[in-house]
Amino acid sequence: MTGKVGFQIPSNADIKKVDCFNLYNNLGITKILNIILDSFIKDKGINRVNDKRFLITSAAFLSMAFLGMSRTFLATTLPSIRFFFNLSLVEAGTLIAFLQIGFLIAVFVGGPLSDLFKKSSILIAGCVIMGITLIIFGSSKWFWISLMAAGLIGVGGGFIESGSNPLIVQLYPGRESMVMNLHHFFFALGSLLGPLIVGTMLAKSISWQLAYIGFGLLVIALFPIFISKRIPYQKVKEGFELKVIGSLLKERIFLILFFTAALNIGVQSGISYWMVTFLEEVKELSIFWASASLSIFFSSLALGRLFASYLTTRLREPTYLLGLFSLLSISILISILSPGKWAIISFGLCGFSHSGVFPCLLGMAGKLYSKNVGTALGMIATGGGLGAMSIPWLMSFVSQLTNLIGGYLFLEIFVLTCLYLMAINFRTLGMAIQKSSLKTRRP
Repeated sequence: MTGKVGFQIPSNADIKKVDCFNLYNNLGITKILNIILDSFIKDKGINRVNDKRFLITSAAFLSMAFLGMSRTFLATTLPSIRFFFNLSLVEAGTLIAFLQIGFLIAVFVGGPLSDLFKKSSILIAGCVIMGITLIIFGSSKWFWISLMAAGLIGVGGGFIESGSNPLIVQLYPGRESMVMNLHHFFFALGSLLGPLIVGTMLAKSISWQLAYIGFGLLVIALFPIFISKRIPYQKVKEGFELKVIGSLLKERIFLILFFTAALNIGVQSGISYWMVTFLEEVKELSIFWASASLSIFFSSLALGRLFASYLTTRLREPTYLLGLFSLLSISILISILSPGKWAIISFGLCGFSHSGVFPCLLGMAGKLYSKNVGTALGMIATGGGLGAMSIPWLMSFVSQLTNLIGGYLFLEIFVLTCLYLMAINFRTLGMAIQKSSLKTRRP
């Protein structure tokens, strides 16, 4: 099936005429964001439609939803992509690895850059790159082009992550863990919408290629919303200082956060990327139920993050993380052992177990390293990118040698390592966060 899709980029004059907030109002998005922000962030004036902070926050939230959708689009369409290109499990795992390599490079570079330049510019660049390469990915008939496109989709996602995280943290000082859970709730929201949309399309015999092209056009079409108003920024330092990165990597607490983020995101990516394939091939479920399970996984992730936004104001972060890692270890085993559709419920529990981990790690880093928040959060995201790049591929390698059940059992090693890191450093982390909180509250 061939055809041309036309898209005309609006001129600067046209962009100035766009009243983006009227568009938000017509779609009901403003009301939804106001309710969420007003419920969790008790600041007077934040729910005003023309508030610049509202624009920045809503743009960051929408961009994270795009990032989440890009991940679950690949997870849901992976069986169809394998069939189209005639790929083995390891070759399909390489496609995931390229996506994460691009993400890894972008978050590593984007973190320090967000301390030098406007964070909104990093965010815009991420959305444009992602939108264009999603269209290329859906249009490609050659696997090597798809690999390159997957890597660039990852680059776009990495700039979205490294631009939006420090932007949000600096807007709400003293409430970093809470607001990062809320921010990453939208990642989960986009993630659960992805399999619902593309799974329905596949069930109706609509090609995965059209799904990618449509998604790319959606991301590009929303680009004017991000640039319709000027967003102020503050330059943190005068140069790209590798010494800052080096000093962070010498600190024990930062290394704990870094490696925990790497292992956690790696496990989450492994579960989500291979879930549809696992449920189709091992549990013998249809594409409808397999994609629905992925949506339930991210629905649980989203609900858990809303709950975590409240809970992290009542519990210390290390206590909360210990509980989540314990629950995750049990949930993975139940998912493997559960028969048929019962696995869908246990995978949902896995999503809830993952919900607050990464946002809490980012929030902790934001509190402890506020002087170089962009670099610190960029490095934590880089750790997540390393895990997301390596662990799903290693999982595919183990699955190729054994089977997909063996691949999922392999993930338990990394979950138990995270549990160990939190347990032996429980007091150290608690004391460091307490000291940082006292400094933040001082006038």
